[in-house]
Amino acid sequence: MVAIHRALGIGLIGCALVVGLLAAPAVLGHESGPEFIDSFDTTLEVREGGALAVNHVIDVHPHGEEIRRGVFFELPEDVGPLTEFSATLGGEPIELEFDDGAVIVAAAEPLATHQSHRFVLRYRADAPWWRQSSGTARLRWEPVIEQFELAWRDAEVRIAWAESLGEPQWPAGGAVDGGTWTRTLRGPLHGEDADAAIERIELRAQASEIESGALRYYGTDWPWRLLLAVGILGLLGFLHTAWRAVGRDPDLGTIASRNAAPEGLSPAAARFVERMGFDETNFVAALVSLRVKQAVELTVDEDNDRLLLDKRPRPASDLSPGERAMMAALFEGEEHVEFGPGDKRAMQASSALKKTLGEEHRGRHFVTNASQRAWGIALGVMLLCFAVVAVVVQASDAITPDPWVIALGIAAAAAGLFAPLIYFELFKAPTRAGAEAKRQIAGLKRYFEDDRAPVSDARHFIALLPYAVALDCEEAWRDRFEGEDESGLDADTAEVLAWYREFQRRHEQIGAIIPIIAGATAANTAATASAGGASAGGV
Repeated sequence: MVAIHRALGIGLIGCALVVGLLAAPAVLGHESGPEFIDSFDTTLEVREGGALAVNHVIDVHPHGEEIRRGVFFELPEDVGPLTEFSATLGGEPIELEFDDGAVIVAAAEPLATHQSHRFVLRYRADAPWWRQSSGTARLRWEPVIEQFELAWRDAEVRIAWAESLGEPQWPAGGAVDGGTWTRTLRGPLHGEDADAAIERIELRAQASEIESGALRYYGTDWPWRLLLAVGILGLLGFLHTAWRAVGRDPDLGTIASRNAAPEGLSPAAARFVERMGFDETNFVAALVSLRVKQAVELTVDEDNDRLLLDKRPRPASDLSPGERAMMAALFEGEEHVEFGPGDKRAMQASSALKKTLGEEHRGRHFVTNASQRAWGIALGVMLLCFAVVAVVVQASDAITPDPWVIALGIAAAAAGLFAPLIYFELFKAPTRAGAEAKRQIAGLKRYFEDDRAPVSDARHFIALLPYAVALDCEEAWRDRFEGEDESGLDADTAEVLAWYREFQRRHEQIGAIIPIIAGATAANTAATASAGGASAGGV
């Protein structure tokens, strides 16, 4: 008998050792494996009248890495305004924190690691239903667990229905037991048995069963609708009427080809009058004109991306007022200058040219109609302000927003912002003198582009080259030149022609120096995308 008892004792000890050895890897795995959410159970209690009480029970196993004090997640947006928040940890109340639509459910101090902790979060949605045109009411719920990138094991969504509301249309899937619907979800810790996707849960009921205070629906805000519609039509009507009155360009009539420069206009002035504005090409055209007139020596240093200019003795009377102003700003008493992208001296010279061109031709060849511009901008700003207020008011109304007001507000904001900017340019209009100058400029462009007869006169080609650059016709004008016999050329024309051919060989066309003038670079900027963070996780 003693031997039997001894044998049984040895067997029990052996079994205990085996069980301990088998359990040891699991314990070690928990000690060293990833932390996880053990369960995330949600109860949606639909109370009498239709209000919704939400209860989350969250069990976590922290390891002190991602889960240190608790978890955070985004609050649901489909159930309307949320109130009456409370939370506990292990049955003891804890303070909640909120951050841009997310709730932080966490202890004040770090949690003890490698053991289970239970958080409970409760809140209420007084108007969770959306009224449908069919006479039904809809309640949508996105399972919160779907937000987490942390590993999780199980989740459950349970809907408890108030009997006084009548029979609802339960969501697809799940199990119904009397007035309760339940769906169990398996997370990544179940491996191959995990649910592949978690679908939105949608509950429906008769709208007549739900109290009006628990229903949300699209409202009709006629005052805002009328104000925004009148504002849009009023702004566009004013801009268009004012443009027709003062901004429409006159009909230039039949444009005849013209093989001479516009009367009284330098190359930069021709572009300024044609476009009724200034850009980098005006500056480039003035530089080429200075080179053709032997006022400067112009070279591009490709290796250092710089423009080299040497001043030559040339009577100032041969230069236009804009060219003289540009020369004075470029050299400032020096004989040699060089500049690269964004150089201050180049910017000063460009400003001097722009100012002089404006003084010469604004008012004489075109008008800007400043008062119409100012009124357009003022009305646009007013409409933009009304639009912003309307959209903010409707977007903040979670119960009865008016989608038409939101749509009209967006349209009004776009109209208030962009329409005055578009008409800002359209309000510029040529005077009678400007219309004649534009007719001559259009004739010269037609001569550059449409007349295909070869040009063999080098003097004629060089004289019009700065205008071709100014009017974006350099390539067409260059292709027409066939000056083979240059034996009778004067020294100045031969020198400029040789310079242009060398420049063309290196850079294709004179427009290649625009990036230096504009301060641009040849390097392309790679677009970078910032990766968004998780919408839920541990804290």
